[in-house]
Amino acid sequence: MHATPRKCSEPGPLPGGDGQGQLRSGWRPLEHPLGHVGATVDGCIDWSVDLKTYMALAGEPVRVKCALFYSYIRTNYSMAQSTGLRLMWYKNKGDLEEPIIFSEVRMSKEEDSIWFHSAEAQDSGFYTCVLRNSTYCMKVSMSLTVAENESGLCYNSRIRYLEKSEVTKRKEISCPDMDDFKKSDQEPDVVWYKECKPKMWRSIIIQKGNALLIQEVQEEDGGNYTCELKYEGKLVRRTTELKVTGNACLRMIFYWPFGMTSSWTASKNHIQNYS
Repeated sequence: MHATPRKCSEPGPLPGGDGQGQLRSGWRPLEHPLGHVGATVDGCIDWSVDLKTYMALAGEPVRVKCALFYSYIRTNYSMAQSTGLRLMWYKNKGDLEEPIIFSEVRMSKEEDSIWFHSAEAQDSGFYTCVLRNSTYCMKVSMSLTVAENESGLCYNSRIRYLEKSEVTKRKEISCPDMDDFKKSDQEPDVVWYKECKPKMWRSIIIQKGNALLIQEVQEEDGGNYTCELKYEGKLVRRTTELKVTGNACLRMIFYWPFGMTSSWTASKNHIQNYS
């Protein structure tokens, strides 16, 4: 089967239409989270690259969803399909968007998503979903990064998530995108590690569903937290780096001769003298 690449700016002819990409009555794009408006190129509304990025370790399954249905239009895949709209997928290669031929063995199309059953480093790149009929065309691209484990580790530092917390604060670390691997009748069985090793958590650190809740953060809680589950015989891991900063408020007391005492409280915004 042969597919002809096309330029990213060329949506191609619309089936049975005039190629102008006019919105059908009742179809209206949502306002973009950043307030941007999609550019219309050759009759197709192009939202460029979505804010969400997908990350996976080599060998893991990963699902890339068409962001149009989640951030840009007021409909879902089933409704769009019932009105005659078609969803097509392309992979960006330089200035070209190449139609994806789904093999079903390693990569398949399932409703509004691409499923990589065993992602490889070569799968990294931008994937564009195009929703269209004879009078309507809209597209957006999603970024996928696939990386190998770093030597001796269960993660790659390039594809970690980042969380920050201050000492003594309450912090919840989520296990990102685990809903993609949830069975209808049960929650995924998630196991947590710190620095890739099993950990006996102290009493104020508890697992809350798929998340890890630290009820009072200490400096030693900083580091790399990895959540892990099994899906169709494969391991799926997500690693989050937690950066811990010092107390938001620091009080210094100075003892002077003759029984005099002065103290200062320093915070992010001011220094208060309590002489």
